[in-house]
Amino acid sequence: MLVFLCCFLGFPIFSQSSPTLDKIKKTKLLTVSVNEFYDPFYIENPVPEYPGLDVDLRIIPLRTFDQHARMLEKGDTQIALAGLSSSILRFKDVYFTDPYLISTPAALVTRSSLPPEPEGQIVTVQLFRNLSDLQNISGISYSVLSNSSNHFYLKEAFPKAQIYSYFTSEAAFNELKKNNVNCFVADSYYIQALLQKEPSLRANYLPILGIVQEDHISMAVAKKDIEFIYHLNFFIKEYKRTGKIQRLITKYFKSNAWVKKEPEK
Repeated sequence: MLVFLCCFLGFPIFSQSSPTLDKIKKTKLLTVSVNEFYDPFYIENPVPEYPGLDVDLRIIPLRTFDQHARMLEKGDTQIALAGLSSSILRFKDVYFTDPYLISTPAALVTRSSLPPEPEGQIVTVQLFRNLSDLQNISGISYSVLSNSSNHFYLKEAFPKAQIYSYFTSEAAFNELKKNNVNCFVADSYYIQALLQKEPSLRANYLPILGIVQEDHISMAVAKKDIEFIYHLNFFIKEYKRTGKIQRLITKYFKSNAWVKKEPEK
């Protein structure tokens, strides 16, 4: 994806003044920060042909939005590709491009915590399609990444529920596996990636992936260069128009070929 972006930004049509683009052309280097803990957007030591949906060039793995914002402001990176969802709050620190993916708060729920389906009936409609379908189910407790868009959604949509937030999504997911909570909430792509890595999760946990709100996953750039945003937005439109984004989604979220196999003992 980024190899194509680097070539794309070098086209003659992008001759208008842009400090960021001028720096990239001069140094021949596009520096991108990514989310260190969000595969398959970024995969550490990836298998061949599967570098990660957001990768390849000079990559700086970071953990938090604040780290990405500081790197952009200092000019240490030109683009943050970190599975970032845009928001008014984050807009204070960075500019966002048009979204290249649309996500939603989603979940893995312990099946035993849900009411059983009516006996003797053929169920033709899924009872739990999205997170809002859990609002009338008592006894559900939630784990989620702290201060994420999913955390804010939970606090607003489930004000009386037990919600526990953690510094990483991995820690929040582990609380579900340890039975300390019965619902882990993350964006839909994170949930789909977990299911590719661990297909056996479906035996004990129900994936709930339906849309409750649109979370726009966008590139983030420093606020000082409006012209650069125009170039990136055109790149995103072209990537969507030509079907390349959809092919990446299929490659990483409809297949587990990118998942590293455990060494045989």
